This record gives sequence, C-alpha cells and structure tokens, in this order.
Amino acid sequence: MDCELCGLPTPTPPIESSGKAFCCIGCREVFQQFGDDILLDNSAISESLARAKPEGTELFLKIDGMHCSSCEILIEQVARRLKGVLSATSSYATSSAKIVYDPLQIDESQLLNQLSVTGYNARLRSDDALEPENDLALFRILITSSMASVVMMLYLAFFYPTNLGLVDIDDLQPMGWLAFRAVPNAIFVLTSILVFYVGAPIFRGALIGIRAGVLNMDNLLVIAILASYGYSIAQMFTGSLDLYFDVTAAIITVVTFGRYFEHGARANATRELTSLMEAWVPVARVFENGEYQQRGIDAINSGDSIFVWQGEPVPVDGIIVDGQAAVDESLMTGEPFPVTRGIGDKVYGGAVVVEGILVITVGEEIESQMDTLAHILWNIQSSSTGFRGLADRVARVFVPAVLYLAAGVFLVSLMMGLSLQTAVLTGLATLIVSCPCTFGLAIPLATAAGISTALRRGIIITSADAFEKAGQFDTVAIDKTGTLSTGKMSVLKVVGDEKVHEYAAAVERLSTHPIAEAIARIGQRYSASDLVIHPGRGALAMVEGHQVAVGSKLLFEILDWEIDPDIIDSADRIRKGEGVISYVGWDKQVYGAIVTQDASRPEWRAVVDRLMQYSRVAVLTGAENADEYRAHVDDVYTGVPPEAKAAVIRGLCTKGAVVMIGDGSNDAPALAAADLGIAFGTPTTLAADAADVIIPGNRLNKIFDAFEILNTTHHRIRQNLGWALLYNACAIPLALTGYINPLFAALAMSSSSILVVWNSSRVIKNPVWRPGSPNEN
Repeated sequence: MDCELCGLPTPTPPIESSGKAFCCIGCREVFQQFGDDILLDNSAISESLARAKPEGTELFLKIDGMHCSSCEILIEQVARRLKGVLSATSSYATSSAKIVYDPLQIDESQLLNQLSVTGYNARLRSDDALEPENDLALFRILITSSMASVVMMLYLAFFYPTNLGLVDIDDLQPMGWLAFRAVPNAIFVLTSILVFYVGAPIFRGALIGIRAGVLNMDNLLVIAILASYGYSIAQMFTGSLDLYFDVTAAIITVVTFGRYFEHGARANATRELTSLMEAWVPVARVFENGEYQQRGIDAINSGDSIFVWQGEPVPVDGIIVDGQAAVDESLMTGEPFPVTRGIGDKVYGGAVVVEGILVITVGEEIESQMDTLAHILWNIQSSSTGFRGLADRVARVFVPAVLYLAAGVFLVSLMMGLSLQTAVLTGLATLIVSCPCTFGLAIPLATAAGISTALRRGIIITSADAFEKAGQFDTVAIDKTGTLSTGKMSVLKVVGDEKVHEYAAAVERLSTHPIAEAIARIGQRYSASDLVIHPGRGALAMVEGHQVAVGSKLLFEILDWEIDPDIIDSADRIRKGEGVISYVGWDKQVYGAIVTQDASRPEWRAVVDRLMQYSRVAVLTGAENADEYRAHVDDVYTGVPPEAKAAVIRGLCTKGAVVMIGDGSNDAPALAAADLGIAFGTPTTLAADAADVIIPGNRLNKIFDAFEILNTTHHRIRQNLGWALLYNACAIPLALTGYINPLFAALAMSSSSILVVWNSSRVIKNPVWRPGSPNEN
C-alpha cells in the first residue's frame, strides 16, 4: 500500500486517519491539518519539472538594428514564415531572439541569412557586434544636429517672425531674392539630406513593416515626414512661403536623438545581463593530436583535456589535472571572492580564471553550470507572459488604430471647412504624438534592468513571472535542512559495536544523501554492493555477505525487522533537539544506531524575526522534532518526507499566497507548488524549472535583496504601464483637437520613451523590503 499523501510505501500496519493510509506520522499530521484538498496528483508537478524539451533545436540570437518594440513583431513574423521554424520570440530590450527550428528543414546559417535579409543583422551570441553601425549612428547625430540647427535658424530669421505677425512680409521685399528664393532652396536641400540620409533607418523600418505585413511606429513617422515634406515642396512650386520643412527636420532630429540616447540608456540598464549573455562563448580549447584545437561544447567528449587561459571562462565542469589558479565562482557558488583551485579540485563551467592557467579533464557527464545559466537568461528575455503579453497585444493594434484616427481627423477637418493646412497639421500631430514604444518598453526593459541588478547582487531570476508575483505574501515556508541549517551533517554518537559504524559506512558510501555522507566518513574497512534506496527512509546493501539496512524506524517497520527497545532509548537520550537517528541492522535484526545532526546557521534567527514582521513563517523538516525553531515561527511541520513537502505547500496556498524557500534540487516539487519559489544552490536546470529565483551559495540574508528587487521592479512595471496609458490617453486627444502642433508632438513622443527608459534604469536602493507597501523606488 502506498501513502495517500506522498506515494511512498506504508509500514505494516499502516498509519491511518479518516480511512486513509500514510507512511509516517508527518504525512498524517499534514493531512489532518489541511484535509482532502491537498490529496492531489503529484504527477502534474513532476511533469512540469520534467517537461519535455521543445521539439526542435533552440537557437538564441542577437539582433542588431532593433529600434522599436514593433521590431519584435516583425522579426517573429518573418521567422515564423520560414519553413522549419517551429516558434520564434524576440526582445527589443536586449535585442535578442529565441528561435526553435527543425535542423532537418533549415540550418543555422540559413536562419541567420533570412533574418538578416529583412533589414536587421542576426548573429550568434559568440559573434562580434557591428561596431561600424554604432559609429554610423553617431555620425548621423552629428549631421542632423548641424543641418537641423541651420534649418531652424533660417526659420527663426525669415519665417517665424512673419508667421507670428512680428514682421510684415512687405518689409522683406528689399531682400526678396534672399528671402523668397535662396533661403527656401537652402532649407529644401538641407531637409532633403536629413530625410534621405539621416532618416534612412526610419524608412528602412517602415519598409520592413510593409514587407512583413505589419504596421509599426516607423510607418507612422514616414507618413508624417513625407506628408510635411511633400506638402512643402508643392507649396514651393506654387510660390507660397507656407512651408513645413521645419516640421520634417524636427521629426527626424528628435527621433534620431531620442533613439540614440534611448539605445545608450537601454545598454546601461541591461549591461550586466547583456555582458553575461554575450561573454559566454560555448567553445573549448581541447588537446588533440599533440595540439590544442577549438571545439564547440557539443563536440566535447568525456575524458578530454581542456586548456583554460587566464581571463577565460571554464567551458564545462571538470577536474583540474594541471596548474593552479584563482577562480571566480561567484555566480555558481555565491562565493564573492576568487578562490584558489589546484590539482584534484573541481571547477564549474562558467567560472572565470582570474589569475593562472588550468588544464582540466572532462568527467563522465558533460555539464556546464554557466551554459545552463546563460540559457536561463536568454530564455527569460524572450518570454512573453502576463503583463508583457498584455502590453504586446496593445502594441500590435495600436499603430493601425492611430493611422485610422489620423486619416479620420484629416478628412473630418476638411469636411468641416477647415483649411488644408490645418487639416494636414492636425493629422501629422496625431501620427507623431502617438507612442507605442512606451508599451513595448514598459515591461521588457524594466525586467531586464531588474535581472541585471539581481546579477550584480549574486541573485539569478529564472522566471519573468517572478516580477508579477511580487507583493504581499501570506506565508513564507522555509525548508530547514540546508536553508536554516548548514546542511552539513556530522555524527554525534554511535550506539553499538565497531561493526555497526563500519557496516553502516559501507552502505552509505553508495548514497549521496547528506546524512549518508556523514556516516560514510566514520568507516573505511568494508565495501558494499547491490544498493537499494528507500527514498526518505534509508537504504539496503550487501556487506560481507550480510544484507545491511541503515535508516529510520519506518524503514525497519516496512522491512518488518524488530528494533530492541534499549537501542531506541539509548539513541533518544543522545539525540539533542533535532538530531537524526539512523538505525543499523543486518540479517533482519537491528544491532545499533547512529545519531547525526547539522548545525543551524548563525543568522537564521535574525532572518526569521524579520520575516515574521510581514507574514506568517512556517518551517518544514523531515526530522521528528524541531524544538529550536518552534518558539520563533508560526508553524512547524515535522517528519515531512521530501515527497510530501509539495502537499504542505498546496495546503498553505489554500490560505493565501506562499513563498517557498529551499534547496533547488531536493525541494523542487515544493518550490514549483508555491506562488514564488526561491532556491539556494547552483543554477541547475532542475532548479531553474522549479524556482523563480536562485541564490547561489548559502547567504540567507540575500532573500531580502531578492524580495526588494522583485518588489521594486514590479512597481516600476506598473509605473511604466500607467505612464504609457496616461500619456497616450492625453496626448492623442489633444492632437486630434489641434492643441498640439507637430513640433511639440515629436518632442513629446521621444520624451515619453526616454522617461520609461529612465524609470526602468534607476538604481535599486539597498534592501528595505516591505511587502505590499508603497515603494519609493
């Protein structure tokens, strides 16, 4: 019979409650507290954690040339039309894209070529960026600033005074040739250069949108530019001085400057994220045929020797066979300072050799923690869920709606008898003042800035939804082992003779459980074979011809082995508070016990006391008691096996929002079941799938950094969306009614985007987390 709660085998007779059988008292007590609501099929969580890889090959690309949130839509649509592409998502904030494709139908080079043909430059993350493009953008800034200044000065000298009634046009007759011929022609030439050279990226973006069948912000700008430019040329041919080249020049100048500064601000806000994503080049220098050759990680084999220079990242996990170096493992282990590694030490893929040179040997399993981390970061930047999905949908319909509004107000103005000049200006202002970019930037840029800030503080955000989940939590559930405690078990006492600890050590050397590792260190005489693991209960193996069992009292009840009451009494007297008793027996009889215990972290009480100020705190442990913690928290759930922790979290979720803090591997189901999961440990794939936040290492105080970053970013996303809605709700009606002219509209449009960029990139202050309270950041 299996336990109703966790699925583990039940003892004989089983522990029962309300007609249901349980494997232990802990599972029964959890059921008695929460009832039938938590008796759910655990397979749903298991399937989500072991989710199948996407059908096809994932490819993460950098996209040079993205200058508007509508570029995301264009790139995605172009990619999805390619035969063999299964899915495509992109991010304007980090100029990146994720493509899932079938390599049998289209290869990597074809993808790069097809996406680059659309007017962008698609490149692998290991390829160098196009520096000439940055230089060209700066050159365009210099051209537009000089030429637009001349155009505006000529307007100030000859046109604005007459338009405002300050100078009568007859007063200009003495200089008629200059005022009516030379100046308009000079303005026409300068504006033409601005339109067709400086404004080329805007025209290119509009052309891309037309080819892709999707209207974007550039289409609105091009219509406004050509309308004012064409109207002015027509007026020149009729001899009229009613020219609007200043509007054309102003649109191009403001947009060019705005995008240049916006690009710089985005780069600053996402520098940490972008540098980490691009710095990770998945290649290695492998020793082969007497020399070192460059290979991709996919081509590395077990046993290969890899050479790592000073300043380079370690490509894959391995063992050092030659050399000694100072290694930065901060994102892998949480250790803030470089550590010295030498022959025989393990190094993680992604750790950076700060000083020295290493030769490492690849183990049986080819793993790279950094490759996993880079994949997490690229994946989160190309996701589109929740708030961002809503903003994307708004941006997709925004441009066509504005185009219809501008056309409508132009026609209505003419029908109402207004002059052509007034109708044109009103339509132009409507086109220009609208700003879909604020919707497109509101969420991805704030998210990217939050991720960058987290990385600088040694915290890894693995889910875009984490920022939306931030806020008031009703309960913070903390797993004891490895979180509140060090997780490093040590043996307190052995009850029994020498064979007890030698046989137990032989069995436990085959296991990786923390308790097993502690017991394995106390004996070396014998070796074991034929290991059988009973998860959460113990293990059996053959030692010197005897079947030896090491584990909890429940293991021996399941095996139907008798335990001498004197051994139980002796072990209970030795155990202090949370000591764990592992009974040891062979040939169906128990001969002794081993008591182990791990130490609490020195800062645990301060952390728990601070959490208690804002929410309920619950502690989960597999130990049979947790007296040390009971007086300091609201609830303690003892005797809970790993498989039942998810059920406890489900029960707590029925009472409100729950944060689960635990180990990224052992507590994965519970982390996934919580509203927000925070995992301590290395950034493994399992941890990334289960938790929303990973904190490398064991610095418990960092949970407050994580809460502050999540909470502040959540507020900034809402501020950005609120500003985007408020700006467009006010600016567009003002433009429709003629209260905003095209010059002011161009300035307002660019200022709106820059404001969102500034708000997203502001420095997040030191942790002052107050869940659910207004945030001054």
